[in-house]
Amino acid sequence: MEKKITLKVNEVFQLQLDSLGGAGYSWVVTENNETVTSITMTTEDAGAKKQPPGAAVKLKVTIRGLKPGNSQITLVQKRIWETDEAPADTCRITVTVTGK
Repeated sequence: MEKKITLKVNEVFQLQLDSLGGAGYSWVVTENNETVTSITMTTEDAGAKKQPPGAAVKLKVTIRGLKPGNSQITLVQKRIWETDEAPADTCRITVTVTGK
């Protein structure tokens, strides 16, 4: 997935990604200009619904604009211990943060 977004300082953008945690995969931030954007990732509350073991849950990604500038964000879904394997999925987001 590739996406381009524009945020103002302190504005938030959220997206959801499918998680394959039951199969050992995690989403990892491999690129981000931390002076321009911050990223937090949380899993959706699966406690509200009974899910079968190993079911995919949604990962909520929150991107906040910190100061004016550009940030290229790359998230990869991989098994942490598989250092020589290609990621199962990649998400690239180009962010432009403008002033208030």
